Amino acid sequence: MKVKAVFLDFGGTLAYGGIDWGDYHMAVRVLLASLGYNLDAASLKKAVGAALLELQRHRSKGLEKTHEEFYRKVLRKVGIPADDDTLKMILDTFKNYYVSTFYPCTEEVLKKLSESYRLVLISNTMSNQPREMLEKTGMDNLFELIICSMDLGIRKPNPAIFKYALDKLGVCSSETVHVGDNVEADMEGASNSGITPIWIRTSDQGYWPGQAISNICDLPQFLETIQEA
Repeated sequence: MKVKAVFLDFGGTLAYGGIDWGDYHMAVRVLLASLGYNLDAASLKKAVGAALLELQRHRSKGLEKTHEEFYRKVLRKVGIPADDDTLKMILDTFKNYYVSTFYPCTEEVLKKLSESYRLVLISNTMSNQPREMLEKTGMDNLFELIICSMDLGIRKPNPAIFKYALDKLGVCSSETVHVGDNVEADMEGASNSGITPIWIRTSDQGYWPGQAISNICDLPQFLETIQEA
């Protein structure tokens, strides 16, 4: 196989992290209180739960929303005006509470890969945090294209997001691999798009019977093996 392009997932592939939703939503309530809107925890939890159900239905169709769109619905459900400034402050609060860290070898791997392949990031996310993290470290320059699902309103495993990346680069699916940890979003999405999937083994993400590596550190050597096959 002649590999020309390498598509990469973000969370669980290049970086790891998470958020304490309880602490985050407490901070949202404090923020809203500072703006004159007192909201109890139960009401916010109910509104978020209802908005999540709507989001899940939306995502089941391979579609995506932005963080602002999601919390606009939440605020409307509790009768609070959802103006742009308030939504931006809620998003900024989210970014402060979401802790994400690159794996130790990520930068070294990306630099090495960029010498031989055209790199694309495809991340399922309602915020642009992956792009911002890459920009802060200068690693964004190693990518030819960075796609956050919120940018396009579509998300993996929707073949449309993979096709968008292929078309932007002008490469064939047969010349492309996609690396990720999520079996449904990454492996099935890539496979259904004609792209060779490479799974990063993760016990909590199901099982993929195809090609796999233990972590991102193993990718350069693995790709050399594929090139030689």
